[in-house]
Amino acid sequence: MECLGPQCAATLLEWLRARAAEGALDGAATASPTAKAASQGLLWKAAPYQEDAPAITSAAELAGAVEHLQYAVFRRYQNQLTRAERGRLDNTIENALFKIDRYLLRVDAAERALHEAEASRLRDEVRDHKERAERLRLQARRAELKLAQLTSLSPETFEEFVGELFEAMGYQVAQVGGTGDEGIDLHLRRGELRAIVQCKYHKRGVVGSPELQKFLGSVHHAHAHKGYFVTTSTFSLAAEKFAVDHPIELVDGPRIVELVTQAMGPGARKEPEPSWF
Repeated sequence: MECLGPQCAATLLEWLRARAAEGALDGAATASPTAKAASQGLLWKAAPYQEDAPAITSAAELAGAVEHLQYAVFRRYQNQLTRAERGRLDNTIENALFKIDRYLLRVDAAERALHEAEASRLRDEVRDHKERAERLRLQARRAELKLAQLTSLSPETFEEFVGELFEAMGYQVAQVGGTGDEGIDLHLRRGELRAIVQCKYHKRGVVGSPELQKFLGSVHHAHAHKGYFVTTSTFSLAAEKFAVDHPIELVDGPRIVELVTQAMGPGARKEPEPSWF
């Protein structure tokens, strides 16, 4: 039947309302109180964490605090942040841990045992992240100090400097050096990535493509994913073009300064470049 105009629309709307009311009555008649409670339990597991609240007062608030703490730890130690952002997250992590500990002291032994393992795991994770961050900060600081002394470093000390720099950037570093090193001074590993490094300490001069061609052979022979060629001088145009087509990253004097700044983290003071650049 064809129906046009506002009268037909009003009739259809009334019919829809009637059907909705019948469905609500049928649902209310068949649903049991137990089913309603289960439905509410599935929808409500954790209360939102209140940063300014002086204490946690319920299990739901505790669950919210744990979720907040997990995210805060991830953001603090897995992201590049400014100094102000790091300070804010350090505060929120310490505050959340303090309130969780106080809550667990007030509850009975059964509930404390239920949550203590997760609280301990989070405390251990925060401690491990702090220790690693401090270790990387000290390594970056040593690299920064050596950067200012590069004009007086020996080739061997320059290799140590480059190794400390990559360690500060999160790599596992193994030093090779010596005779028969096949142009490899350092082995790097970070996760599944394997790389090699060759260090060339020159106060003057330019690194050309023939040296990079030999280094590429070392990269393949070591079954590395990429190679870093690090020098205090510069690269020729032919060398730069060669590196574009191969798994080689060129690190010259100005790039060393950028890497030290990166290792120091956001907000690091930018030092004047050494005079030999």
